[in-house]
Amino acid sequence: MMPTIHETTTKLNQVTKITKPWAQNIKSGQFDPLVLQDLAPFSEPATLDPDLDGLREGSLNAPIADPVGDAVTSRQVSLTALGRTVNVDWLTPTTVIGEQLLIYLHGGAFYGGVPANNTVLLKLIANQSHCEVLNVDYGLAPEHPAPEGILDGLAVIQAVVAQHPNAKIAISGDSAGANIAIAAASLNRQLGNNAVNQQLLLYPVTAPGADHAGALWDMNNFPIMPAQQDILNNYHDLFRQLDTIMTNYYLPTGWESGAPLISPLNQADLATSPATMILIGEFDPFRPQAWAYAQRLAQADVETTFVQYQGQNHAFAPHVDRFWQARDVATMMTERLVSLL
Repeated sequence: MMPTIHETTTKLNQVTKITKPWAQNIKSGQFDPLVLQDLAPFSEPATLDPDLDGLREGSLNAPIADPVGDAVTSRQVSLTALGRTVNVDWLTPTTVIGEQLLIYLHGGAFYGGVPANNTVLLKLIANQSHCEVLNVDYGLAPEHPAPEGILDGLAVIQAVVAQHPNAKIAISGDSAGANIAIAAASLNRQLGNNAVNQQLLLYPVTAPGADHAGALWDMNNFPIMPAQQDILNNYHDLFRQLDTIMTNYYLPTGWESGAPLISPLNQADLATSPATMILIGEFDPFRPQAWAYAQRLAQADVETTFVQYQGQNHAFAPHVDRFWQARDVATMMTERLVSLL
C-alpha cells in the first residue's frame, strides 16, 4: 500500500510533473532504504562483463509474488502482419470493459529480458483496468538487431488493428522496451494509422549511445546526500558501461545511435504523438533523457505527464511485492487506460 505522503504536481516547461516522495518528511536527495539495500554492492566501483550469456542471465527477474492469480488468464498467441509473426502473452481479466488494449514491450537493454519479467505487474494492471494486455516477445539483439524489434512491435500493432478495428491501443514498455514502443508507434502513425491513443512509458531510453560527457549523463542532475554519493556514482558508472554495451549489440554496423528511429529524443516532428505518461525513479540514470523527451513532447503540444518517484532507481516497476512505488505504477497506468475507454 502506498504510504501517506504529500506528492506534488507542478507545470514545468509545459509538462505536468508529479513528484512522489518515498517518505512524508524526505522530499529528495537520498535513496529509499529498500533501494539502498539493493545497491550495497555499489559501495565499490563495478565493471560490467560484456559476455552476452551473462548479461542475459542478469536481465532476468527472480520470482515475484502474484496478488492477482486466476482473476487474469494468460494464453500464448501468434500475431502475423507485415510478413512477420510475433508471439505475445495475451492477458485477459475476468471482466473486460470497452475496447482499450495495452501492448507492452519488456526491457532488457535490447539484448535481454523476457516478457515474464513483467507478467505480475501487467496482470495487476489488467485486473484493475479491465483491459486486455499483450505482453510482446520481440526479437532480441544481436541475433535480431535494429530495426527487428521495432518491426515486431509494429507488426503487433498492425495485427491488432486488423483483428480489432474499433480497438483503442495504448503502447507501453520499460527501458529499452519503451524505446522500441515509441519507435513502433511512430512508424504506425507514418503508415497512416492513429489507433495508438497513448504512450505509457516506464523509465524509457530515449537516447541510447549518447555522449557520456554531455548533458544527458551529467551527475549534477542527481543531487544526493554526501553519505550516498559514492554508491550513486558507481551505480551510474555501471549504466554508462551498460549503455555502450547495449548500443553496440543493438545497432548493425554503419547505423548511428542518434538516428530518430533509434533515439526518439531526436525525432523531428513529435506533434502527432499521442498523450504520453512517463514514470521513472529520481536516481534512474536515464532520467535526464526521459525528461528531455517529455519536454520536447510538451513543446509540440502533446499532453505529457512525468511521474518521478523520489529515492527510486531503474527497473523497479515489476516488483509489486516489494515496492509500493511499483503498485502505484500499476494504479497510474490503470487510471490512464480507463480514462480513454
